[in-house]
Amino acid sequence: MRILMIGPDSEAKGGIATVIKNFKTYFQAEQQEIQYLTTWKEGSFFTRMKATIQSILQIKKTIRRDKIDVVHVHMAQQGSFFRKSLLIWRARKECRIVLHMHASQFDIFYNNSKPLLQKYIRWILSQPDKVVVLSDEWADFYNKLTAVPVTVIENAVPMPLENTYDSDSKHIIMFGRIGKRKGSYDVLAVAKKMQDAYPDVQIYLYGDGETEEVRQEIVAKQLDNVILGGWIDSAAKEQILRDAVLHILPSYHEGLPMAILETMAHGIPNLSTYVGGIPQAIQDGVNGTLIEAGDTAQLEVRMIQFLSDREMRMRYSQAAFVTIQERFAMKPYQQKWEETYQNMMQ
Repeated sequence: MRILMIGPDSEAKGGIATVIKNFKTYFQAEQQEIQYLTTWKEGSFFTRMKATIQSILQIKKTIRRDKIDVVHVHMAQQGSFFRKSLLIWRARKECRIVLHMHASQFDIFYNNSKPLLQKYIRWILSQPDKVVVLSDEWADFYNKLTAVPVTVIENAVPMPLENTYDSDSKHIIMFGRIGKRKGSYDVLAVAKKMQDAYPDVQIYLYGDGETEEVRQEIVAKQLDNVILGGWIDSAAKEQILRDAVLHILPSYHEGLPMAILETMAHGIPNLSTYVGGIPQAIQDGVNGTLIEAGDTAQLEVRMIQFLSDREMRMRYSQAAFVTIQERFAMKPYQQKWEETYQNMMQ
């Protein structure tokens, strides 16, 4: 069976690119072969548009020439939806299609759209043979928009050979696009009190996005304990993961963040929120901490509680490592996708 995977370049920024990179690195099946069609590349506007236009022009030819059985489309909201909708439209009569939804705010995107666009969104969602989402919550949402079968396949990450967690580390980290959706400003809101309570603990924000706005607020609030680390590559991330005591992600909207799974795989406990698929990975008080989105008072309390209790840190770390090992590792993830592809041909 031949699968054509459609999405951003695997070296691009973001969770979808990480998922595709993991497919390229780890997916091995005797009966199935995956090839890739890039719709997005980092760079200038011309570079991005060139990748999109080429993918739209090439998809039919590629499907026919390479005898593709299944097209696997990775989609989010906004621009990603419009790009991929054109590709789905071009491929829909050529072969089977599985639509893999990663969007963290597709509900907002849909609800804020004009009626005509909503109709188009529903029509696009009716074209694939299967829709795959990241959580039960998102399955409930998409089931209201389409009669196409909706299946949950949670994200997965590669596992280190052992838990390398350092419970005495003084580094709190946060991965992801910097801005309101990820809760970056909530972290800044509590950072001053954290600085007073734990002056030797540093908070590192890694990612792109609203970096200048956040930088200005760091200066205005005189936050000596918050550092903007920028966007990092895989090699740099590996070292960071070996020296972090906690990963925080107080998001307002999510699918199932790769950052949470990656840090848990390294035994790093997470402090996050009850949104999207996050509660499927983090159990409050068992392998991490969950709060309501926007509750900065609770964020402060739970951070201080965590830093003051080494036994809790060790307990959460081991439970987080086991959670990924048993539920979010690459081997069972690959098996789910093998079965999905195979069932689509029956």
